Amino acid sequence: MTTTSVPTETPAALGLEEIVDRLIPSDPQISPDGRHVAFTVSTANKTKDGKDRAIWLSRDRGPAARFTGGTANNSSPTWSPDGTKLLFIANRRGDDKEQLYVLPLDGGEAQRLGELDGDLGEATWSPDGSLIAVLRSDPETEAEKKKREDLDDPIVYEEDPKPQRLWIIDAETGKARQLTYGEGSVWGYTWSPDGKTIVFTTSHVRVINEMFRKTSLWRIPVTGGLRTHLLDAPDGIGSMTVREADGVPVVAYLWGERVVDPAVTLWTVPLAGGTPTKIVRDHEGTFTELIADPADRGQVIARVVHGTTQALYRIPVTGGELTPITPPNLLEKGSVGYGATFSADGSAAAIIWSASDVPQEIYVADLGSEATPVTEFGKTFAGRLQPGEIVRWASTDGVEIEGVLIRPRGYVEGTRVPLIVEIHGGPSWQWEDRILLDWHDWAQMLASQGYAVLLPNPRGSTGRGSAFEKLLFGDVGGGESRDLISGALAMVERGIADPERLGLGGWSWGGYLTAQTITQTTIFKAAVMGAGVANLISDHAAGDIAEANMSYYPGHPYTHWDLYAKGSPIRNAAQVVTPTLIVHGGADVRVHPTQGQEFYRALKEVGVPVRFVMYPREGHSFQERAHQLDLLTRISAWYAKYLPVD
Repeated sequence: MTTTSVPTETPAALGLEEIVDRLIPSDPQISPDGRHVAFTVSTANKTKDGKDRAIWLSRDRGPAARFTGGTANNSSPTWSPDGTKLLFIANRRGDDKEQLYVLPLDGGEAQRLGELDGDLGEATWSPDGSLIAVLRSDPETEAEKKKREDLDDPIVYEEDPKPQRLWIIDAETGKARQLTYGEGSVWGYTWSPDGKTIVFTTSHVRVINEMFRKTSLWRIPVTGGLRTHLLDAPDGIGSMTVREADGVPVVAYLWGERVVDPAVTLWTVPLAGGTPTKIVRDHEGTFTELIADPADRGQVIARVVHGTTQALYRIPVTGGELTPITPPNLLEKGSVGYGATFSADGSAAAIIWSASDVPQEIYVADLGSEATPVTEFGKTFAGRLQPGEIVRWASTDGVEIEGVLIRPRGYVEGTRVPLIVEIHGGPSWQWEDRILLDWHDWAQMLASQGYAVLLPNPRGSTGRGSAFEKLLFGDVGGGESRDLISGALAMVERGIADPERLGLGGWSWGGYLTAQTITQTTIFKAAVMGAGVANLISDHAAGDIAEANMSYYPGHPYTHWDLYAKGSPIRNAAQVVTPTLIVHGGADVRVHPTQGQEFYRALKEVGVPVRFVMYPREGHSFQERAHQLDLLTRISAWYAKYLPVD
């Protein structure tokens, strides 16, 4: 198995069905002894039969094979501390209730563990393997069930969601007991190394907007009892783990200080309670994941994004240098994906890695040595994907913007081709040198069809430190649009893009910036607005994360009306001339579908070619196979109509 392939002739075009149906590995779990790797495999979609997600296993670091049988949605595999069995969550009986299962490494049928079922998540073993912690939503009561069946089921907005609780299960008997009670819903947790304490985060109500208002950090004895408050924080607290700083137990966690110093970085707070400490300061990057270093309780392992790459580092919890530990053969290009795990002694790791022209694969490595792939799910795409090139340009005010350029299939140097600027969501996110090959990320599909694709990280993007993120404040949608326009013109100036065949598009915040940018310029001949915001004022109330706007605005629109209106595409819709395809999920609660409808009506009234397609049952992310396929078909046809390829 190889990671790169250099085509000797123009590669075959990508089929849309092979894009939506490709198998994608996730959640790699290395065994405590470092010999085996378990992970899940599924497509990015589901059919009317639901989602089929299986557990696969690489034994002794050999080629992986499917480990679980039948049709089921298996998730969250995790090794027992002795490495003899796997714990996982599944709805193997085909209904909505999830259950815990244990599967021996030496084979046999998976055995259900205890009688706890329902909406389960994040199941983990205690350090000694005697207990299991799991998150469970409060089940529907008989009275609630009857009211629902009688259609007597009004919903009190943001008050009715079932809270999520921590439960503890005896690993031998399966007997379960509830650990957390009272107000608040648990979002995440971690065990202390001695297995006596669990640290967890809560919000007042189980709605995501509350996480942006206040998240609380607590500790509680595993045996039960009163919980102890450690701290409160606006915005969600990210990954966390219990470590030791100079012999004192501390909770290491990820957090960003909103408008003050928003780049997410490493913090600690004493496990016994006390003042939080920012450990890594003034870092030109963003921390995205935190992992306990099994080799040293005084260290953590972090996944950090710098510009357009993500890599793994070791860091002392008392502060100090970030030591890179990504396998050397995966450092030349590409990015490490979410969910790296390490052997019990910290000497070996299992990771997900991909690059612009290499789909996700699972790799295993002894740290300091080259990584070896144990999967080959991207084999059918070898030689058919286009590499990414890191490009930079100066925006209109001199700010340097960075992005990834993917040239079209069969590109001949020196020729001008149609260019599409694809914009990422967020705005606190970033494009990387990673695979972009699904319903949400269109770069490889479009490159296969003959387009150059520019993937810019405009101001406000993560991965370049707090100062760059803060450039968004007070100018939402303004400087970002100028960054996108200047990027497209920079590719024209470099002789790559045809100035008469420029397009743009994106999803979520990328959909918003698509709409906003075409109100500011006429250079783009086609646009795709995916699940985007048209009216920042109405979106503030209709979406589910209104409080997130406090990361970019000095207050709510009801006291800063003009500031929100200034950045709203609907305000300048009469200036648009760009033919626009608007696509939206009919059940989207992040960005309500009326946002797409508002922009559609405005463009229709001013005579701009526009089409609005809404997909029933889909939320902010599309799940159904037929809808994903239809979406990619429509996007391809829209660009082909207005940006013809030679």
